[in-house]
Amino acid sequence: MPISVCDRLAELGEIGRGERGLTRQLFTEPEHRARALLARWGRELNCEVVQDRIGNLFVRRAGRSNAPALQFGSHLDTVLDGGAYDGAYGVAGGVSVLAELAAHGVETQRPFELAAWAGEEGSRFPVGCLGSAVYVGWEHLDEMLELRGDDGMTLAQARNGPYGLLPDVPIRDDFPRPAAYAELHIEQGPVLERAGVPLGVVTAIAGMHRYTVRVNGEAGHAGTVPMPVRRDAFSATAELALMLESAAREIGDCVATIGWLAITPNQTNIVPGLVECRIDARSTDPVRLKELDRRIHALAKEVAGRRSVRIDVHRFEERAPTPLDEGLKGILRETLDAHSLAYLDVPSGAVHDAMCIASICPAAMLFVPSIAGASHVGHERTAPADLERGVDAFKAWLLAIDRAL
Repeated sequence: MPISVCDRLAELGEIGRGERGLTRQLFTEPEHRARALLARWGRELNCEVVQDRIGNLFVRRAGRSNAPALQFGSHLDTVLDGGAYDGAYGVAGGVSVLAELAAHGVETQRPFELAAWAGEEGSRFPVGCLGSAVYVGWEHLDEMLELRGDDGMTLAQARNGPYGLLPDVPIRDDFPRPAAYAELHIEQGPVLERAGVPLGVVTAIAGMHRYTVRVNGEAGHAGTVPMPVRRDAFSATAELALMLESAAREIGDCVATIGWLAITPNQTNIVPGLVECRIDARSTDPVRLKELDRRIHALAKEVAGRRSVRIDVHRFEERAPTPLDEGLKGILRETLDAHSLAYLDVPSGAVHDAMCIASICPAAMLFVPSIAGASHVGHERTAPADLERGVDAFKAWLLAIDRAL
């Protein structure tokens, strides 16, 4: 009997575990171990296992023909102190599908290819969906290898180090365009649980803009510089953050977050002279995303003038809102109806690799509920019954896509 998706997630969930959650950043020892485990699982299923030069890992099961593959997958890396389900569920669920097909001797028309995309979270190197963006040509490999992580190491150094590419897995460069792409994922929000619905058909993926912000003030003695003449970089940043929060609420159907911040000199008795932070802005509506972009620059100019500081804003990442393929969503709804499975149409506020793959082939996603909507935290959970139901529905959907293509 094939190993259950819950058991596979439990095994993955021990890799990188700390006191507050899981940490598996790209090309670190825990993330390397997770990729090696997936490679082992793939070989145990007699699948072909290959990787590319950015670290994407592929497990390929042959079909009756050599037609372009039906591709599916997610990612194995995590945010700092993240959960055991984000990304990993789509990979473990994909392995479970391949194992079920092998156990029952099911032949598919075309190859089925499971992808574990490298660096989806952008938690070490500051580009989200890194591996899938390079795969589809949104980003150039040589340029990405020059990225410097928060630990000071370049992506090239990390990739070429002991926890980079898997030494026993062949490297492939000539990847043909897949016929279609499907992704299984936890919702990472509360909509399905609150509605009491077990499955979600993802309608679209929110666009995302990311910015670096540099606030230059003037450092000084915390006890001697009078409040009226201070050029406090942190106070200016705090004001900008609160104004940005209000702007996102006014615009509606969008979100804006400052989740990373560095203060210089970062001393209790010194007025901060420099603050660097990053803004993450998202919406499924391109008009709202554009308005949020306008507000970010306008608010930075306003705060800089009022507080006599300099604020430089640079957008370093841009992902457009992505409607998912109507044909694949239709096949998914028909499949769920045929199995008497309740579902809800839901947008994704989180970014996923499916956003990138949708630029080269039809792509769609299936969600399962997240308990209390918790994600990117150590207590991220999905009920075992929902995990198993999701894999069963996903397998049925993949087989339906294979028949329809």
